[in-house]
Amino acid sequence: MSKVISRLIIMSLVTSICIFLTHETVSAATENEAITHVDTLEGKGWDYDNAYGWQCFDLVNEQWDYLYNHGLKGAYAKQIPFANDFTGEATVYKNTPEFKAKAGDIVVFNDNYGNGAGHTAIVTNGNADGNYYKFESLDQNWYGGGATRTEVAHKVVHNYDTEMWFIRPKYN
Repeated sequence: MSKVISRLIIMSLVTSICIFLTHETVSAATENEAITHVDTLEGKGWDYDNAYGWQCFDLVNEQWDYLYNHGLKGAYAKQIPFANDFTGEATVYKNTPEFKAKAGDIVVFNDNYGNGAGHTAIVTNGNADGNYYKFESLDQNWYGGGATRTEVAHKVVHNYDTEMWFIRPKYN
C-alpha cells in the first residue's frame, strides 16, 4: 500500500513540474493597460539602473518591469533581442517590408545608432505617416542628453530601418 501511495505522490509531483515548466508567462497587464502606462512615462527622466543617467535602455526597462517585474539584459540596447530569453513573454520580429509595428512594441535599433550602442524605445504609433514608412515612439536619450539628465522621455518619429528589431509583449 505504501508503494502505491509513494508512486501516486511521485506522479503528482512530476505532473505539477511539467505543468509549471510549460506555463506561459504573459504580462499581468492588458494591452490597453500597457499602452496607458507608456503614456505615464512621457515627460519624465528614467534611470532604472541608477547608472549613466537617463539612457534609452532605462526607459524601456521601466516599461518591461511594469509588464513582467524584471528588467531586460544586455550591456547595450542593440543586444536586447539576443541577450534575453523572451519565451512566454514576447515575440521578437526582425523588421521586414511586411512587418507592421504596434503601439506597445519595443523597438531596437542597430549599432548605426547610439555611437555603436544601438538605441531602444517604445512604439506609440506604428504608422506615423499613413504609409508604414515611419513610426512614432517614446524615446529617451535620442538626442544625447541622457548622461546629463537633460532629455526626458518624449515622442520621436523614426524611419523604419532594415536592421531593426521589434519585441511584441504577450498581454493578458
